[in-house]
Amino acid sequence: MQNPHIGLTAPWNKNLVAGQKRGFSLDEIARIEAHLLTERNWHDLALLSFGLDTMFRASDVLTSKVWQVAYPNGAVRRVIARKQRKTRHVVNPVLTEQTRRYLHLWIKQSGKGPQDHLFTRGKETHASPITRGHYAEIVKTWATWLGHAPAEFSSHSIRRSKPAHMYWAGEDIALISRLLGHKSIAATIEYLGITQAKAETAALRHPMMKGPS
Repeated sequence: MQNPHIGLTAPWNKNLVAGQKRGFSLDEIARIEAHLLTERNWHDLALLSFGLDTMFRASDVLTSKVWQVAYPNGAVRRVIARKQRKTRHVVNPVLTEQTRRYLHLWIKQSGKGPQDHLFTRGKETHASPITRGHYAEIVKTWATWLGHAPAEFSSHSIRRSKPAHMYWAGEDIALISRLLGHKSIAATIEYLGITQAKAETAALRHPMMKGPS
């Protein structure tokens, strides 16, 4: 049963000591996508692809409405503009062709109008958006299906996945920071755990014990 006090404004980790949630790799995203395609689950496909491309926090994903992503004629925008609820910074995510396709399929299938929320638990077009807790449970279900410990994943795993992949693929950290809407590059480096990942790799290069010969 959903916690009735779960909302869209309180941070998920308020008053908690928690490590960074893991992101998904390209291969894992491909496996999730293939699984959802076999089920023709356009809601979750749209949710997954939209969350990956926008790199939005849960609060921004769940408050997104149809008019913010689609033109009056139904065509889905390539670039959208949103003011982040947490930082009030305006970001301009770019939606890939596949994300635009999934969004179009979901909006058409669900019959949603311009003022309707994109992602809802109910089938009614004017239904309330899914909660942060429900979004996290969806992500944990994907993690479990992949064989991971669900506690290591949350909705933040979706926000983190694409920028982490972009960084390790050689993209400019300043551009990634801009897409995330961070105030500084240092904040992005900390957010993605780049320093920690490099430290762990360095530590593994210098084993001190050799084991039995």
